Amino acid sequence: MIGSHAEPDKVAEVARLATAIADRILAQNAAGTTIPPEQFTMLVRAARMLLDNGVAWPPAVEHVLMEVARRIEQVEAVSDVAPAASEGDDAVVHLTQFLGAVKRREGAGD
Repeated sequence: MIGSHAEPDKVAEVARLATAIADRILAQNAAGTTIPPEQFTMLVRAARMLLDNGVAWPPAVEHVLMEVARRIEQVEAVSDVAPAASEGDDAVVHLTQFLGAVKRREGAGD
């Protein structure tokens, strides 16, 4: 899986694993349990690989990423002060940067 052109079977496996991670995140959120930052990081990395290989995100993956992006935008809109650092900040920062890149890429394709 070196470069941006992984084998189709490997990309399909990444999509399957990304869906499993997204489903787990959704279940944890519904149960009100803490979602480990590592899960977000894994999901973002898998989504990035899919994007780099021109593969559409599975619905659960897109749902989780867009929901997190929406929540981040809401917090940024009402907060002039940077929030205190937390354990999940690295994952959120990585996700924010990634989603910004996705938005820029989608805008360039229009």
